[in-house]
Amino acid sequence: MDRLDTFFKESDTEWGVFYPKHYILALFPNFAEADLAKEALKRAGRSDEDVISVRGEEVVHFAEEVLIKGGLWGMLMTELSRTFGTEALYADQDLAAAKEGAAFVAVYCPTETAKIDAWDHLEPMHPLIARYYSFGGIEHLAGNESKNP
Repeated sequence: MDRLDTFFKESDTEWGVFYPKHYILALFPNFAEADLAKEALKRAGRSDEDVISVRGEEVVHFAEEVLIKGGLWGMLMTELSRTFGTEALYADQDLAAAKEGAAFVAVYCPTETAKIDAWDHLEPMHPLIARYYSFGGIEHLAGNESKNP
C-alpha cells in the first residue's frame, strides 16, 4: 500500500480533485530539501502521523490512483474544476512539477494555531509553492498567488 493512501486523515478529494482538508502542502525542488523541511517539523514536535515528505514519482503514482478511484464522475468534476480555474489547475501544476523531480511535504494542521506553527517552520525552508487546504478554500502561503498569514 502506498504511504500517501494512508497518510491523509480527512477527505482527500473534492470535485474529483485531490483536496486534503486541513493540510499544508509544500513543494520543494527536490527530495533532499523536502526531507530537510520534514525533519525541521519533526524537531519542532510534529509526529510521523502528521508530517510526510514524498518524492515526485510517489505523488504521480498517488494522482493516478485518485483518478482511477474517481472514475468517470471524478473525471467530469475535474474538468469542471479546470473550467472554473480552481483546484484542478493547482493539481495539474503540482503533478507537472512532480514529473520533473520536485518533492512534497504534507503537514496535518487541524487548527489555525497548528497551521501557523507549521508555516513558521516551513517558511524559512523556502518552498517553491505552499498551500493550506481548508474547508472554505485554498490559502496560498508561498508561490503562486501567495498571501502570508
